[in-house]
Amino acid sequence: MREGSGLVEFSKRFPERYFDVAIAEQHAVTFAAGLATEGLRPVVAIYSTFLQRAYDQLIHDVALQNLPVVFALDRAGLVGSD
Repeated sequence: MREGSGLVEFSKRFPERYFDVAIAEQHAVTFAAGLATEGLRPVVAIYSTFLQRAYDQLIHDVALQNLPVVFALDRAGLVGSD
């Protein structure tokens, strides 16, 4: 999904800072929460349609813990070709 989210260049330039968890949205959010508890500021780039699969993790693992995780959502409206 890095192509559709425009993250190809970032993943090549910073391979040690880019993690692709594939179709594991719940894991992506919980993983980001874990990184945030260790002092990092993760950005979770995810298609808006698939974020619903991780609502529990977003609420319990990130929001209630007040962790500094940034969510970058795309595909939330009309989208042109990649």
